[in-house]
Amino acid sequence: MFLNGVLDTTQDINAELLYSSTGLAGTFSPVVTLLLSSTASASTPALGQISGAAGDVLNFPGHLTDPSGNTYQFNAPNAIAAGTVAFFEVEGWTGTSSTLPAPGGNVYVGVTGVFSETLTSATAQPQAGIDQMPALNLVSVPEPTTLAMAGVGLASMLIFRRKVS
Repeated sequence: MFLNGVLDTTQDINAELLYSSTGLAGTFSPVVTLLLSSTASASTPALGQISGAAGDVLNFPGHLTDPSGNTYQFNAPNAIAAGTVAFFEVEGWTGTSSTLPAPGGNVYVGVTGVFSETLTSATAQPQAGIDQMPALNLVSVPEPTTLAMAGVGLASMLIFRRKVS
């Protein structure tokens, strides 16, 4: 996990693992959501669990992990057969929001982009982990109004600039 491009091995974050069995353009549904505001410990492998995020970023070397220790099974009604390629993405953010917040304020947000994994077991669990996950880089993004005001200021400077002879 990276924070503004720097490897961060200590700061726990909110994170959500999403999946789709229908491809890159499919609808993505949550596998598990890890929230800093939650102290719950997921006790079943049912999809859509919400669990506490304390300990979700491990020191070696900034890996994201599910601190509940669960493996999640794609059973009915979300059954996916073993050998199927499923598509995943991870969203991460700081702060107290229970979902990925809009850019702005003092929060950092990031999304890995879509990656695929082959479900290999008879219970259709992913391999031991999500090995193909790209890096998760959380960045601070200014509010859109801040960018708009900067653009207006720059335009004003260009319009009213003095010509030097």
